[in-house]
Amino acid sequence: MALSIKDWLVKPQPRLGAGGLLVLLVAASLITPLSLDMYTPAVPGMAQYFHTDVSLVNLTLVGYYAFFALGMLVFGPLSDKHGRRPILLAGVGLYSLASAACALSPAIGFLIAARIAQAVGAGAISAVCTAAVKDSFQAYYREKILSVIQVLFVVGPATAPVIGAGVVAIADWRMTFWILAAVGVACMVMTMRFEETLDEDERSTGSFRHTMAQLVVVGKNPGFMSFLLLTSLFEIPFMGYIAVGSYVYVDFFATGELGYSLFFAAGAIIMAVGPFIWLAASKRVSVIRFTTFMLAFAIAMGIAMLLVGQSSPYAFCACFVAFAVAESCTRPYSMNILLEQQARDAGSASALMNCIRTAIGSLGMVLAALPWPNYVFGIAVLIVAFMTVSLASWIALLRSRIPLVCVKEDAPVKVW
Repeated sequence: MALSIKDWLVKPQPRLGAGGLLVLLVAASLITPLSLDMYTPAVPGMAQYFHTDVSLVNLTLVGYYAFFALGMLVFGPLSDKHGRRPILLAGVGLYSLASAACALSPAIGFLIAARIAQAVGAGAISAVCTAAVKDSFQAYYREKILSVIQVLFVVGPATAPVIGAGVVAIADWRMTFWILAAVGVACMVMTMRFEETLDEDERSTGSFRHTMAQLVVVGKNPGFMSFLLLTSLFEIPFMGYIAVGSYVYVDFFATGELGYSLFFAAGAIIMAVGPFIWLAASKRVSVIRFTTFMLAFAIAMGIAMLLVGQSSPYAFCACFVAFAVAESCTRPYSMNILLEQQARDAGSASALMNCIRTAIGSLGMVLAALPWPNYVFGIAVLIVAFMTVSLASWIALLRSRIPLVCVKEDAPVKVW
């Protein structure tokens, strides 16, 4: 007899229900990619509206990235101390109010400040939701939940600019933030019905300083940090593509804005199948073999892009989307493996996971914008270089004595 999602829970949700919890986690996961990328098509118009230059408006992006990471690093450990529900309520409330403040901004300085507040709230939401997944679901079923959630982390950054362009075409930049505020309010309604998932006896104790020090404790876990860093290298070419994709399609391939939107949308839809490929493959293939194959496959797609990626937008898109599918295949079980490295302090682990991925992704956006012969060549080089580093690191980790829960025993293992 098949189990329902309610039977997957280890902590019941009598008011929200298992389905409502999943909706809350999915909706909260949408907040990060929508807030980061949905309003980027409106940036030129915002510069004109505020009578300033684009570089100053871009501070609303830079500031968001920095304080999003700070929000995760502060509120993740605090959720280990005070529980998930109060921190999630605070994060969603701050995010909703700050999004409305962004929409009402009378000046660019006010908008930058409101974006910073919005980012802090989003950071709290991101850290707490990942920790709540570990609290709430049995380990066996957690990958299925993470598969649904991680689809949004892959598809969201690719689709958000397309959504934003549609909003700007029929309204103005303020409407983008009103939509984000509405998403926040919807999450707040569900969060009010959310039952605490972290028991009192599982919470950390001590001062604020001691609570923050748990980040260091988690960071000293060699299995956690090694696996996190090598899997996060996927973010460099992926976020590089997000940063320069419009230049590739519109300028290099001359597809026009419509063509750019269509290629992005098609790619996002295909990327969404990645987690489900893993769920099917996991019944027959070990994590070790699957990860090794996906890293090697990613390198092959980078080489293919070097060889044929500049010939047409279709060839470029096919090579990149194949690489992105490899990333989306590995995301759900990678997150689950990372969560399993820490018996406690899931909030701190979640904060580090999301913060480091965000920071490495930001590096990718910078590297992709370097003066390459062209951006297609640049993205291809990033794929080949960083996926080679990732594969070599993976092999070294497997052959080392570093323990990796759910993957290997204390002894080193063979890669194949």
